[in-house]
Amino acid sequence: MDNTDHNISTFGDYTETGKDTVKGRLLLGFQSATLNLDELWEHSALSAKYLSTFWGNFFPEEHSGKMLRRQVTDKVLYACGELLGNAVKFSYNPEYLLEIALFLHENELRIYVSNSVHPDEAEKFMSFVRRIVTEDTDMMFLEQMEQNAEEEGSGQSGIGILTMINDYGLKLSWKFENDETGVTTVTTLARLPIVKQ
Repeated sequence: MDNTDHNISTFGDYTETGKDTVKGRLLLGFQSATLNLDELWEHSALSAKYLSTFWGNFFPEEHSGKMLRRQVTDKVLYACGELLGNAVKFSYNPEYLLEIALFLHENELRIYVSNSVHPDEAEKFMSFVRRIVTEDTDMMFLEQMEQNAEEEGSGQSGIGILTMINDYGLKLSWKFENDETGVTTVTTLARLPIVKQ
């Protein structure tokens, strides 16, 4: 399902975080103009590692015989690494702040990642996420794998996003926005369900 309101378009079950129900929060932001691409990649990987370790500590090492902390840490590490990596790769306006914000709610951890994006890339990405919210993501994964084999080095596979959904059980949604300065931004929301008993 997608919704469009003038300068804002949303896809999937996108929601702003309800501050009144937040149990914990952590935000990081940096300008892409302050570092070169290699340094940005390294920074995003280090940030993902830090965030996963930080949030993993909110959960016990074992719960009903399961390694709960490790599961949360692994999922947050993959999601943050993938989302930050994409934000760095497709960041367009060097003055725009790349942001990642994690909010812990009672039953889920919400990960918001925002970056600027070239208008042409935004259109391509919107077409891709429209498919995600309306089609079978397992079939899309197979298609993308085949396409990658045929077009090696294209660099825009979407495999990481589909892996988050299919293998890590994350629920993804998106908000695209054109602000008053003419900057196009995309915010990806990854929701990690948390069951506490």
